Amino acid sequence: MFSNNNNKIIIILKLFLIILIVNNNNNNFKTFGLNLPDGYGAGLVDPTATCSNYIGDSIDQPLCNEKLANNKNIYTSKNITIQYINQKIVEKTFISLTFLQSKCFDLNFAEFGICDIYFPPCFQTPTTITPIKSVSLPQRLCKSACERMVSNCSSLGASLNCSDPLKFPKIATLYNLTDYGFTANGGFFPVPCTDPLSTYENSESTSEFIEICPSPLLLFNSSDPKYSPDRGYTYLTPTNCVLPCVAPIYTEKKWHQMYNMSKILSTISFVCSIYNVLTFGILNHRRSKYNYCITFFSASVILITMMDIVTYGIGYEKLLCPEPGRFAVQSDVSCGATGALFHIGITNGVFWWTTMSICLFAVVKRIKLFDFRYFIIFNTIASLISVIIPLAGNAFMAGTGSLACWIRKTWYVNSVFWIPCGIALTIGSICIILVIYEIYKITKNVTTKDNRMILLQIKPFLCVTLVGGSFYYLFIFNFDNESHSKEYKEKVVDYVMCLLADTGKQCLLAGPNYVAYFVFYFFIRLFGITFFCIYGTSQNARDIWIHSKILNHPNIKPFLLKYNIINFNSMTHYGSGTNPTSNSKNSKNNQNNNQNNNSRKEFESKNIELEVNESISKGQTTRGADDEEESNINSASNTSSD
Repeated sequence: MFSNNNNKIIIILKLFLIILIVNNNNNNFKTFGLNLPDGYGAGLVDPTATCSNYIGDSIDQPLCNEKLANNKNIYTSKNITIQYINQKIVEKTFISLTFLQSKCFDLNFAEFGICDIYFPPCFQTPTTITPIKSVSLPQRLCKSACERMVSNCSSLGASLNCSDPLKFPKIATLYNLTDYGFTANGGFFPVPCTDPLSTYENSESTSEFIEICPSPLLLFNSSDPKYSPDRGYTYLTPTNCVLPCVAPIYTEKKWHQMYNMSKILSTISFVCSIYNVLTFGILNHRRSKYNYCITFFSASVILITMMDIVTYGIGYEKLLCPEPGRFAVQSDVSCGATGALFHIGITNGVFWWTTMSICLFAVVKRIKLFDFRYFIIFNTIASLISVIIPLAGNAFMAGTGSLACWIRKTWYVNSVFWIPCGIALTIGSICIILVIYEIYKITKNVTTKDNRMILLQIKPFLCVTLVGGSFYYLFIFNFDNESHSKEYKEKVVDYVMCLLADTGKQCLLAGPNYVAYFVFYFFIRLFGITFFCIYGTSQNARDIWIHSKILNHPNIKPFLLKYNIINFNSMTHYGSGTNPTSNSKNSKNNQNNNQNNNSRKEFESKNIELEVNESISKGQTTRGADDEEESNINSASNTSSD
């Protein structure tokens, strides 16, 4: 919810620049060289003016119907069109008064006075006064009423000069009716001023101050529980005006660009993550810690992208904005469900990225880790707790500018996401830095010109760098956005001023840079594609599928062989099993591997591959292990690495 800045006096004065109060015909009044009696003003006679009925308020916008002493006797100059013009001015004035509620008092009385200024009571002269022709004369607002309006709202003083007797007489306004047959008082006829006080005090609507919100803001009753802020209405206090949904932070075109980006990337990322889970978690018989990390991280991405798929399946604006002016909250089932999916997915993803980094570090340092099941248990329980706590606090909601429901209450999001995930990212980053340092030391001791060992590390390091860098960008963007949140709220006044100016220009709220915001959501939806490109396209992944029961099914394999879709004779040695059609080739590969194992003694870790395999999990503990233990680190001289 936005709040008014205490230092807005200048802004308030600007608001009333649009109030054209009393720019009526008497702006050009002169005293005709006469000395007016104290308390009297003077006015010109418009022979075309008439006393007529008030045109009435529109059905959906009350104005002066209940604020006029007699809406069947309104002074109307020239023709009825002037009433429509004045009605527009009154509406703009009421809009300005709406945003002065925290600075002014008795604004309801001010509205009565404004209605009397623009729709003054009419006095029709009888033939006994003007025998030549009856004329219609306006009753001006009394000075006392003007002073009450200004005393209760000093900002009105910029538009109302209560000391001007031509506009606000203390007693009456004098009109020269000599041409119409009036001869008494030198031909000057006094028309008493009008004071809406009695109408105000006797009216049944005295307690009803009319608020009007400029489009696209919407008006709701904040005191009604049905429209409370807890239900997703964002009020511009102290008014009952709420922001539209979707929030006008960016143009509609830019919002749809983000919607389309989200649809495309999330769908592709979802498919890629399903492939990775199927490949490394279900079809793969070679159970390694690193494959577990790939599988669980990809499963996390599935949850993240499912949020998007459900959202665009329902419709972004329909899910995020279930009613006009209302942003979705947790009680809206679709918002609560998608928010929980996203949170558990992104949190679990951070934990598994950290686990992957720890495992990489353990491989290079040859440190024996505790049972890997503890990683699975901790990551799962921590992720579940992090989603249960905000669910219990009803903290999931769409927010004023977002593509998804998530935790929007600061205490909850800091406690269950930014702090724990920040710690996890720090641990993972330290591990990656140490891994880079270890490899640097190894490469300095390599005497051969063979640089294949360095090339083997491109994929794993590319993975942890891209994913880790994306997570860090999310952190940086979030806290940068939070640091500017006060500035954004203060600039709501500029947004309101733009709406009040009504220049036809599209008015936008202050918010994060569009490109930075776009990239923020882009990175979140890129994780599945990144992992697929690095691991899903590797030789190891292809071997898993070639050895899988799916491709070797009697109904599928002949079809693949017939159309030469897959060359089963090109399989590399995989896991503990071999393909019957390629035993001789695998035997040859094994001989080559044995030769390479003997050559490893030439330099310490030339062919280190950053994959946690089964032999590592069975127990390598120190860098001083003998050659037999050292050979348990996978060589990739003749095979492709993950």
